[in-house]
Amino acid sequence: MPNTDPKAPIKKKIWFKKKDVSLNRIVEEYNAGEDIGYDQQMIPDDVWCSRCYARLLERHNLITKEELADLERGLDEILELYAKGEFIIKLEDEDCHTKIENYLIERLGDTGKKIHTGRSRNDQVLVMMRWFLMNKAVIIGNKAIDLAETFIQFAKEYEMVPMPGYTHMQKAMPTTVGTWMGAFAESLMDDIRLLNTIRDEIVNQNPLGSGAGYGSPFDFDRDWLSKEIGFKKTQNNVIYCHNSRGKIEGLVLEACCQIMLTLNKLASDLLFFTTQEFQFFNIDDSIATGSSIMPQKKNLDVAELIRGRTPTVLACRNEMAMNISNKISGYHRDGQELKRPLFLGLKYTEMSLDAMAATVMNIEPNKEVMVKSMLACPGLFAAHKAFEKVKEGMTFRDAYQEIGSNISQIEVTEDDINRWLKMSTHQGGTGNLRLDMIEKELESLRR
Repeated sequence: MPNTDPKAPIKKKIWFKKKDVSLNRIVEEYNAGEDIGYDQQMIPDDVWCSRCYARLLERHNLITKEELADLERGLDEILELYAKGEFIIKLEDEDCHTKIENYLIERLGDTGKKIHTGRSRNDQVLVMMRWFLMNKAVIIGNKAIDLAETFIQFAKEYEMVPMPGYTHMQKAMPTTVGTWMGAFAESLMDDIRLLNTIRDEIVNQNPLGSGAGYGSPFDFDRDWLSKEIGFKKTQNNVIYCHNSRGKIEGLVLEACCQIMLTLNKLASDLLFFTTQEFQFFNIDDSIATGSSIMPQKKNLDVAELIRGRTPTVLACRNEMAMNISNKISGYHRDGQELKRPLFLGLKYTEMSLDAMAATVMNIEPNKEVMVKSMLACPGLFAAHKAFEKVKEGMTFRDAYQEIGSNISQIEVTEDDINRWLKMSTHQGGTGNLRLDMIEKELESLRR
């Protein structure tokens, strides 16, 4: 149970104005209780940005070379402790920024007190989050590329396996397993392009040096700092640096939403096509679950959860938009509430990419069932029969009416299906999927 005694001692804060201050423990829990858990994950990002900021201070003669060396050694110690699981943010630390600064002060004395010169926790949290997102976007993007390449390999292996195509939930025209799975590879490719564009053009700018949102009286070379950290450019206007909090994180989550929508559609297809009524795909036991009461059950729960977690990620994106609405310019403490939906959305996206990869590698098409399903539905081939008559010289509308009036008389063999599928040689058609081209484009998106 947390100590709710309002007079319980609280570790001295770096922002205390006098020595003897008693913080209300309930308020302290409410202010920082959950937030420190997210900060714990970003300690390496804060350490890196603080290291580069210390170098900026030395460049502008605000600390000596010896003091910089001491600060960098102190930051290295923090990383070593963090790697061992021994640098843990506690409630009284309030956030990772204070935890790091207090450690440096305790180890280095006055030298530690200099690292925050000209800096605010306001721009410190911005740059930490920005750098974290730079790296996280690469991880998610590359996982999406890996998954899309898994889709491509699946499509190549079963490229010409016949499969019914649907519109309005009804059998419409013949297609192939390769075309079906290839569609998801290209969908993910667009999602990756969106994520990369957001990362490269929007996230990749440095807000550090904007202070509390109104700059500082130092002639800092912010462009030098940006390059030192690893950003492509400097986010210029100091007020906009802080107004962009939530906006930029929300764009990253928007890309995650698009990835999840792609996975959601594939998950929905898999759930539909693996029902006992369809049985278009066989599910390996390694990815299936069972029932506690019905011995026959073999459930694709992983697809149901991907389907269900998609609206969760969408809701996280909406929560972030609602958080930043109706606020005046400048920093606001409730901006920390953006971390919860952001981290949840990122987590579910990354997990879902891994889960879908495991799923696709453990299913295979049931060709006999799909061909039988196609042959049992003559109307599936009505358009192709009409196209044959067009090639013989009949107008399309006349052919449409003639075939449409005699659907039950259509006769098709498996050889006919294979022939028609191979005839569709236009770009992107069943006989010309250009999977190698898509594979090369995917690899070019890797960061």
